[in-house]
Order: sequence, then C-alpha cells, then structure tokens
Amino acid sequence: MSIRLAGQKKRLDKTNVRAILYVMTKGKETKKVILEAGLDMASQLGLEGVSIGALAKETDMSKSGLFAHFQSKENLQIEILDYAARVFSEDVIIPALATEGGIPRIKALINNWIKWGDNLTGGCIFVTASTDYSDRPGKVRECLIKQQEDWIDCLRRIAESAIKVGDFREGIDCEQFAFDLYSLLLGFHLYDKLLDDTETRKRQEIALERLLANYK
Repeated sequence: MSIRLAGQKKRLDKTNVRAILYVMTKGKETKKVILEAGLDMASQLGLEGVSIGALAKETDMSKSGLFAHFQSKENLQIEILDYAARVFSEDVIIPALATEGGIPRIKALINNWIKWGDNLTGGCIFVTASTDYSDRPGKVRECLIKQQEDWIDCLRRIAESAIKVGDFREGIDCEQFAFDLYSLLLGFHLYDKLLDDTETRKRQEIALERLLANYK
C-alpha cells in the first residue's frame, strides 16, 4: 500500500502510512476532548464565555495547540455548536424516534431532552446560546438559528406522526404544537437551572399532560 501526499512525489511505505493514520486518529481524539470540554463550558458560561485561551486553560493545553485546531474564537464556537448538535441527535432525537410513534415518542423525546440537560453542568447549551445571540448578527447566530429551526421542525413532524397513529386529532396546528412544546421546555430550563425549583419535574409532567390533552 502507498499514499501520495499532495505536492510530494515521494511514495510512503506501510510503516509511514500507519504513522500518518495514527497521528490523524490522535488528532481527531484530541479535538473531540476539546469540544466536549467546550460544550460543558458553554453550557455554564454561554458561548461568548468560551475562548481559545479559556479552553486551553480548562483542558491544560497550549493556546497555540488549540489555535491550530480552530484558527479563531468564532470557528471554535461554531464547532462547539455543531458538536453539540451531533450529541443532541444521538442522545435525544434518535432514541426517541426508535420509540413507538405518537404520545410515547413525544414523552421519550422530552425525557431524553431533560437527561441531555442534566448531563451538562449548566443545562441545555442551545437555550443559553439563544439568549446570548438573540440580537447578535454573525455566523454563530446563523448556525444557531439553523439548528433551532431543525429542532422545531422535528417537534412539528412528531406531532404529525401522532396524528397518523390516532393519538392526536385530525386538523390540529402542528406548528402551534411545536411552539407549545418548545415553550414548555424553555420553562422547564428556567425553573430547573435558574430558580432551582425542586418541584420542576412534577410541574413539567403536569404541564405536558395538559398540553397533550389539548391536541387529542
């Protein structure tokens, strides 16, 4: 086996190929560790509180090493959001879609979302980032808007699936359902993370049952 590197005529033997692949793999692993730390930091401090310098200190890495991965604070913030979206899909959306359609799927989605927030020190990063970037134009805000539009669309499609299985009545406004459910999640985040209300989970369950009853 041989590999020709761009701009080089020299062909590499198997030993060199393995060495290159090892370095590439280690680089990906290092970047994942950085993004995991950045995700948790952003959940606490907001995306604006995450910088290459702050993250270098948190991960005990050099600023130059982190800069080589991301080149700028903006790129770092966008990559943290992209990483968060991948984890969110794996931990929240995909397991819920594997659940029975209709109301069981909606409840699974909510439970997964709560667990997702609990696994982050400061709760859901998308909620905190939405506050930071609600009126701040730029690429980070554009990335965040696209992610939240996808999430809202997911909520709308789950409502449509609930109609198909007969859990929701025909003719409901699925966009309104997405709005109502999203509002419930935002309320949960406020009561749980800011107010530290010990009754938050109970209140959420009552609110969800009332919401679902409105669409049956």
